[in-house]
Amino acid sequence: MGEDRRTEQLHLGGGSPTFLDNEQLTRLMAKLKEQFAFTDDAELGIEIDPRTLAEGTLQNLAALGFNRTSFGVQDFDPNVQKAINRIQPFEMVKRAIEESRAAGFQSINTDLIYGLPLQTLESFAITIDSLVQLRPDRIALYNYAHLPTRFKAQRLINEEELPDADQRLQLFLMSSQRLLDA
Repeated sequence: MGEDRRTEQLHLGGGSPTFLDNEQLTRLMAKLKEQFAFTDDAELGIEIDPRTLAEGTLQNLAALGFNRTSFGVQDFDPNVQKAINRIQPFEMVKRAIEESRAAGFQSINTDLIYGLPLQTLESFAITIDSLVQLRPDRIALYNYAHLPTRFKAQRLINEEELPDADQRLQLFLMSSQRLLDA
């Protein structure tokens, strides 16, 4: 890269890098720091699946220099979670966010997805209100893209339980307004 070029940002995502254990993450960061000259104030971000958080992971990530984290919340409704095979209760996400703050992360992002199976305006409003109470620095709202031929896990989703186009639009409009009002 040239000795005069410095790296200002790194983001590990694309699923969940925290499927790696602390030792693997430490080795990965050591290799990256050998190859790239990070600025002192570099933004180092990582996507975290709250279900994979082991004891000490957040502290290890902070010690490695990570200062931004992103949690895939998707939806807190138990019926929706069961339909997408991603069970992660509110308390699990709350604990992960609190531990991130305690570990010194400067920015905490959360992702919500509308258009998931069994979502309703009422249930997703509760999810949004619950997440807002946790005071993340950023809430990203994404539209669910059902592509079962591309993503094997989506083949397990019952397509009859997906909201139709009008329901998805209503979910988006309600979500956007609710987040703006928060």
